[in-house]
Amino acid sequence: MMKKIINILYLFLVAGALSARPAYAGIDPNALYTTTNIIHLVVLICAALCLIWALKILTLVKGGLISKSWQMFVLGFCFLIAAQLTVVGENVGLLLIPTYITTALYLLMTITWLAGLYQTRRVLG
Repeated sequence: MMKKIINILYLFLVAGALSARPAYAGIDPNALYTTTNIIHLVVLICAALCLIWALKILTLVKGGLISKSWQMFVLGFCFLIAAQLTVVGENVGLLLIPTYITTALYLLMTITWLAGLYQTRRVLG
């Protein structure tokens, strides 16, 4: 069931990515310094740091029972980074992406983190 949901979300992401076009005329370099974009950039930097730490932990537990849950956490951080990049690119005017793409990336992030937590609880419980 979970694989079907993720495959459907991937289909929406691919369809949205194919319909995205660069917005050459609308690039606003001053839009990068708005409060919301600064917050998105801080979240992007924190997500990148968490991805690095999760990869370090994944290499420590390589092949163990808890390895699958850390793979899910790494995948979730990748989805978060992709979502933040699309939001910042859209706010600056670099990309024209439908809003459901970002929502689907956040949803995929949440699903993979919940799957990682469930796997951890199953192994440790």
